[in-house]
Amino acid sequence: MDEKRNPVIFYSRGILLALMLLVSVFSGVAFSAEHASPGNTAVNPDFEPPCSSNGTCRELDACADAGLGRCRAFKGVSGLRRVLLGSFGTLGFRAQIVNAKSGKPVSLWHDVPLVISDNEKGFVVNAFFEISRGTLAKVELNKWEPHNPMWQDRKKVKNQSFKRPRYYAWSPAPGNYGALPRTWENVLEDDPITGFPGDTDPIDVIDVGSAPCPLGLVYQVKVIGALGMIDGTDLQTDWKIFVINIKDPKAKTINDISDVPRETKNRWGLFWRFYKTAKGLNENFFYDPESAKKVNADPVWLGAKEARKIVLSSAAAYQKLVGECLNRKVKKPYWISGCLP
Repeated sequence: MDEKRNPVIFYSRGILLALMLLVSVFSGVAFSAEHASPGNTAVNPDFEPPCSSNGTCRELDACADAGLGRCRAFKGVSGLRRVLLGSFGTLGFRAQIVNAKSGKPVSLWHDVPLVISDNEKGFVVNAFFEISRGTLAKVELNKWEPHNPMWQDRKKVKNQSFKRPRYYAWSPAPGNYGALPRTWENVLEDDPITGFPGDTDPIDVIDVGSAPCPLGLVYQVKVIGALGMIDGTDLQTDWKIFVINIKDPKAKTINDISDVPRETKNRWGLFWRFYKTAKGLNENFFYDPESAKKVNADPVWLGAKEARKIVLSSAAAYQKLVGECLNRKVKKPYWISGCLP
């Protein structure tokens, strides 16, 4: 959060929210009969790593190095390719997207357009993907380095003076996971829907399609729903926008999150609620428009229309970010061409 926010208000709200959630726990709120009750951090993932049929994942598939448009299971953005630097699984690893002809670096956050089409057939956008379905490495866009390459997030080793690459400790990612270009979750203001400030990142996106994608791939997806996750430790809004790859065989029949199998939604709901407990942090919780408290211990799914509004709101926040150079006001300023710190 912004250092200038009133700490008394922040901590008071946190204490009040914790009490509200405890009340919900003892009032019978349940994820489902088969899952553990809120507050139980001993929950185990109920699925195996869902990689490709031959047991491998495609995070370093060379199709992305040759050209994003050559990855056959996806409609990759033409004219771009990926350059890998350093060894995957090390702190020096980087995956930089470049112009296929000139070789000049391209920022996935700032240089890729967001909206492809917005009509009766659906809201189709570009998305870039940091984590392949079934993998554990926590790869993400580097907001601070020039042209925003991807790197593996790092974690400080307790009682030591060095860091190590970060991996999911709770389970593999249940699907392709990334973000939307030219969007931003504003950490300097409360989210207009949830009432909690944003988490400082481009808005997250999850593909419910069947094909695991290469790291760094940019492809077209249809927006089908949203989940309003609230970080249980930082009390920040971290929207999860659910989409489907437009080239997925089921894309024509999946137009809303209600069309997605319950098993898929349960996997993601469990993941977002519990994944941080593996490293000793609090459970996350979720925005609930039907609750008087506006939060719920269990996932509350919003449909395609609501998700479209959330994406466009985050796109407007991004325009404010670059238009007013708000990156200079956050605790650790981002790299934005034209708004350098």
